[in-house]
Amino acid sequence: MNILGRCIAIAIATFACAIAGGYVHKLLPAEISLSVDVIRSVSGLIGTLFAIVLGLLVSSSYTTFNSHQADFNSLINSVANIDLLLKQFPDVSDKPRLMLRQMVVRLLRRYWPRESKKHGGEVSYSHLSEDVETVLEINRLSEAFRNITRDDLNSIRQFSSNFISIQSNIVRSLSSQVPTLLLVIVFGWACLLFFLYGSLSSGSVLALFFLLLGAIAIASANFLILELTHPYQGIFKVSSAPFDLLLESMIEEKDSSGPQS
Repeated sequence: MNILGRCIAIAIATFACAIAGGYVHKLLPAEISLSVDVIRSVSGLIGTLFAIVLGLLVSSSYTTFNSHQADFNSLINSVANIDLLLKQFPDVSDKPRLMLRQMVVRLLRRYWPRESKKHGGEVSYSHLSEDVETVLEINRLSEAFRNITRDDLNSIRQFSSNFISIQSNIVRSLSSQVPTLLLVIVFGWACLLFFLYGSLSSGSVLALFFLLLGAIAIASANFLILELTHPYQGIFKVSSAPFDLLLESMIEEKDSSGPQS
């Protein structure tokens, strides 16, 4: 089930529990009136637990999203610095720079597929093997550059190592999603909470309307959690703009230098 489908299911389940609570109120009005204090105490306890855990989930999801964006910014810095170092040797760096440019294209297609149905979240360590081979080949070719200094070689190696380690960190982060059971428990609390709210309500149309708004708010919280922990699909996506700009710059530079060669 996709993210939107899950959120709709949660909104329906939460509102259905509220309606069930209202039905219990009409079915057992005397018993409910005698238990109002207990119901309010229990609903207060569950509401506090729900608010704390939900706030932590949203906060951690937002932190995860920002971490992915920071990782990609670091990834771009590594690629751009490797290209900048290779650019200092224009007579012999055409092949490694072409390989680097092709690797950037692969990264864009891997994490932000425009036509493929595959999402960035489906990336695994097996997808990194080609990038590792490319980086190793670039390092091997750069060692044969005439007049290249040891400092330049060490810099290329360092940025290459950073590139691989950052990619590994991205894949590892993608595999660390919010446990489904945790979400089931938390939003199960929401259903129980709305059942208690419904049992205390008058069952009027206005009361049901406000309960519906609350159910939508609960579903929107789930939407935020799922969207922010799936940063390469949905509405809230990690931006590919830095990669697009880097690739555009590399292509423009290649085109402008082409006639001169």
